[in-house]
Amino acid sequence: METTEDFDGFHERALPKRLEGDWGAVAARGSSGLPPLAFRLPDGRAYTYVPGKSGVEVVAGDGGAKTVVELDEALWRGLLSSMETPSGLILFQKAKVLSGEVSDFVNWEPALRVLYEGLPPYDPQAPLVGSDGREIDPSTSFHADDDPERMADFLRTAGYILVREVLPSNEVEDLLEAAEALRASARQGEPTSWWGKHQDGRTILTRVINGGSDPRIRSLLRDPRLLKIVRLSDVDLEATDTDVIHVLFKQSGMVFDGKSDNPWHRDCGLGLHKVMCPIMNGSLFLRSANRDAGELRFLPGSWQTAGCSVADQDSEIGVGIEANPGDFALHYGDGMHAGPPPRAKDGPFRSSVVFEFGPPGRRPEEGQEYYDMQMHDIDAGQLR
Repeated sequence: METTEDFDGFHERALPKRLEGDWGAVAARGSSGLPPLAFRLPDGRAYTYVPGKSGVEVVAGDGGAKTVVELDEALWRGLLSSMETPSGLILFQKAKVLSGEVSDFVNWEPALRVLYEGLPPYDPQAPLVGSDGREIDPSTSFHADDDPERMADFLRTAGYILVREVLPSNEVEDLLEAAEALRASARQGEPTSWWGKHQDGRTILTRVINGGSDPRIRSLLRDPRLLKIVRLSDVDLEATDTDVIHVLFKQSGMVFDGKSDNPWHRDCGLGLHKVMCPIMNGSLFLRSANRDAGELRFLPGSWQTAGCSVADQDSEIGVGIEANPGDFALHYGDGMHAGPPPRAKDGPFRSSVVFEFGPPGRRPEEGQEYYDMQMHDIDAGQLR
């Protein structure tokens, strides 16, 4: 929400004025079930958002808030301008939850996007309708030679697309060899790899983020077969030419840390949405992805909304894609997606190369790389 108002002016004039109209009812839907949330500045000034049946009331002070978050005015303005997020403020210790639960603040994120960005809340019951007015099947997959207009419309509507058999098996095997070499050379404590705790006490590598250091993996950024799929987007995007390319190695039995198994999130969920997006992430599958091996799930159509608060353990909602080696999935970073744990005890488990496509000319520090290199020693489980 663009405004020249300061902290007080926004809460006393700009936000109440917006909520007087029809948007008040929209905000009520977006904040339904959430406890009152207050933002307090270090000098004590504070305002509380109180959800109601027909709107959200803005109340001076924080006496009636269940959750009180202290932050400076610049960081609050970062929330307002979609440069900061609740998750990022907590993980990187920029804000303090003085009372209430951290999870309540995190669960407020979609409602804050309704209030601040003017986006509608995600409605999982809403039909997914293509440009021809017909409802589409969100589990549809494609092949590279299918009708590009139909593929583009699906991507535009759902926010993701799965394309089958993009790379042949011999190339996939070569890439898998490169991925395994990176796994073997990874060392715990280095920022180029992420590790997690297994339920049996072992520490296990879950991903490397220096995939671009291998020329075979880095060449995927310029592969015309993948770029053909990227060009289905209505937005002009190009690969971020960097060593920071993720290679995921799913594993069953991991203790939740928010990184080994991904809760529902968006790729700009730690911040920088204003300069990062639109962004798309591509997943090239080196091993199968399914419920047993570890799947990728999406909330269809969520990429053009404020999202919604979803329990981490709720892996039944949305759509799970079943992919084979050589398949390629592409999704908008603003769409909500998750990587729940594999259901099988024994592998092989999902392995995939993940890389980003963003606006032309964007610098690496304006994308996910900015946060990815800081996450190796951070336990995202503290957001629960």
